Parts: sequence; C-alpha cells; structure tokens
Amino acid sequence: MTVYVETDFLLALAEDIDWLQDSAEDALVEYDVETSPFSYLELLLARERYEFDYVPLVANLLELVPVQNDEETQVVLKAVNCYNEGMTAFDAFHAATAETRGMDVLSSGKDYKDSEVSRVPLEPDHEK
Repeated sequence: MTVYVETDFLLALAEDIDWLQDSAEDALVEYDVETSPFSYLELLLARERYEFDYVPLVANLLELVPVQNDEETQVVLKAVNCYNEGMTAFDAFHAATAETRGMDVLSSGKDYKDSEVSRVPLEPDHEK
C-alpha cells in the first residue's frame, strides 16, 4: 500500500535522534511512501531550526521518499540548488517550478535575476 507522508516523517529520518525515527524506519519497510514538493519546502524552512547538510540530505531522502513524478523530482532538486545559491526557500521553489515547466515568472522579486528562470516584471514601468 502507498501512503502519503508529510514533513514530520522526513524530519524523523533526517535527524540523528528523533522520537519518531524508529516508526518512520519501520514504515519504510511496511509501506511504499510518497510525499509532495511541499514537504521538501517545509524541510528547507525547518533547516533554520535544525542543523543538517540539506543538499545531500534531500538527494538521499528523494530516494527513500519520492514525490509523485519526475517533474516534481526536478522541482525539488532545482529548488534546493536555488536555495543553496541564496534564494529564499519559497522563491527557490517558485523559480524551480517555473523553470521545470518552461515558463517565465511574473514577479516583483529580484532573487530571480540569478536563477535560470526569466522574470517578467510585475512592478509598474516607473518602479523598475
């Protein structure tokens, strides 16, 4: 049976000591697990509270806890790269989603200038 897991499951696997770790590891044996890019976004946000090397962690977790399809996998991997290069977690996921879908992003955010996605300015012409 496939079950959907959320961020507490990922954190249980990521942390050296977590009260849910044994349960999460048992679930990996008992179930096929799947999550969404949102759980990986939340994992990046949790990084501020927890100390872990998130780049290899996410790559390894994607092997254990996949997202639904290859496109979502690309979004997560690209977002982690954007985040690693200094974007906020949210902008990183927006940039990665737009890039994966082959789209520009309509935004006033300046973080996109250093990403692979092109930004279409949302701000009025006189404020660019």
